Amino acid sequence: MRRRALLFAPLSLALMGRARAKDFTAGSIHIIHPWAAPSATEAAAMFVELRNDGPRPDRLIAAATPVAGAVIFRDRDGTALDYYELLPRRPVRLRPGRRYIALRDLKRPLALDDGFPLTFRFAEAGSITVAVTVEAGPEDESG
Repeated sequence: MRRRALLFAPLSLALMGRARAKDFTAGSIHIIHPWAAPSATEAAAMFVELRNDGPRPDRLIAAATPVAGAVIFRDRDGTALDYYELLPRRPVRLRPGRRYIALRDLKRPLALDDGFPLTFRFAEAGSITVAVTVEAGPEDESG
């Protein structure tokens, strides 16, 4: 009995972590697990997966949050982007070391387990406000 509990403990922890993550939907766009890294400065990075399950392309064209003066879409090399293209059935994964959303001029540092609202604006799907959680992120950033 004890052996079985030890075998299932890692699975339980993984499922609990995923259960904490909130997913949102705006039209045919699915917003999966929006989270931000903790910050000690006036800047932070935010990450999310965006999935377009509709038949036509859409674009993430803007974002805003009351905790930051500016929200900037960034490419892998840090270049600012005007939008993220969301093609049908081609997920856009914003992850550490890849494309991300920069939060600048933070009103306060972001600490672990904090949360804040962020409003995404899509060209076709409209606007939606999501809850972003501040967390450490995945252990392994490769892949």
